[in-house]
Amino acid sequence: MKNSNKDYAIIAGVSAIAGSRTSLAPALLFPNSKALTFMAASELYVDKLPGTGDRIQKEGLIGRGISGAISGAVLSRRKHRNPWFGALLGAAAAFTGAYITFYARKQFGKRTGTPDPIVGLVEDVAMICIGTFLLEEE
Repeated sequence: MKNSNKDYAIIAGVSAIAGSRTSLAPALLFPNSKALTFMAASELYVDKLPGTGDRIQKEGLIGRGISGAISGAVLSRRKHRNPWFGALLGAAAAFTGAYITFYARKQFGKRTGTPDPIVGLVEDVAMICIGTFLLEEE
């Protein structure tokens, strides 16, 4: 069980990214997948459009939870950990990540007066950088 805390922190961190961007965590886990990369890029674009629903609405949370669970299970298998626990951890991290990033984005925009699409772009870059950093050892 060497490095289990570090492994679970990485699993939770990558899965939490699904709370911000549903398709981004799987795309980071499978960087050679053109379909996942396209889905993630499309989501980054659609997020900036007016009328896009809030990530904490029921429909959005379900997809984020599923994405987090799958990401957690996949990463757990890669790290020789229990994939069922990874799925539960991943779903919980995605739900938590959705709420944290939603309210952080709203507060940042409100306090700085930065337009929401710009704040969203900063969020995108942050999630990509965090995910890349967490998966560096892979």
